[in-house]
Amino acid sequence: MPCFFQDNLLHNSFTLSADESKHIKKSLRLKTGDFIWITDGKGTLAKATLTNILKESCTAEIIERNFYDISKKRKLHLAVAPTKNPDRMEWMVEKAVEIGVDKISFIICDRSERKHLDLNRLQRVAVSALKQSKGIWLPELKIISLFQFLNDYKAINADKFIAYCNDKETVIKIANIKIQQNDAIFLIGPEGDFTPQEILFAKENGFQQISLGEKILRTETAALFATCWFSIIS
Repeated sequence: MPCFFQDNLLHNSFTLSADESKHIKKSLRLKTGDFIWITDGKGTLAKATLTNILKESCTAEIIERNFYDISKKRKLHLAVAPTKNPDRMEWMVEKAVEIGVDKISFIICDRSERKHLDLNRLQRVAVSALKQSKGIWLPELKIISLFQFLNDYKAINADKFIAYCNDKETVIKIANIKIQQNDAIFLIGPEGDFTPQEILFAKENGFQQISLGEKILRTETAALFATCWFSIIS
């Protein structure tokens, strides 16, 4: 049964967006009376039946509604330096949403090769991945400088980690860290890695330096590695 996105599920009867209606009518060729899943990306996953399929729009009626309280789940915030190739960031967003992530901040560092991203496009990628995986939480996406990010989150009550390729023998490995809080933040640097000054500032703001293992991972691979690890231990 296919899953669709509707950002407002306050009412049992609703009209799907033009894009979703087109997908229902022309791509999937669904008919009145067929069942679909609907997610709002805010904790609600509903089962609905199609009540009307018109040329430009489709309507549906919710017959079963499930709400999941976000306060009862552990939340993951990925803070990732954008890669030079934006396609790799799209791939990372797609897979991270499928696995499960609550926020993704694209942090601009001293060694960042890219300082601009098309957030609207990335949002569409995230919605598509949410529907494909029948997920219920659509992550917040934003672009921010690393130093502003660290200032904004220094008082946040969360487990905070920064992955750093150097000094692997002296830092704790990801397999040995323990999550104490409900929220966790992972900082993943650019391909040239964080500068020593950035590492120092992160530590001064409560981030613990960790190693993701012996291999040197690409930025998007490191982000997915942390996402998978968090999903397994949560």
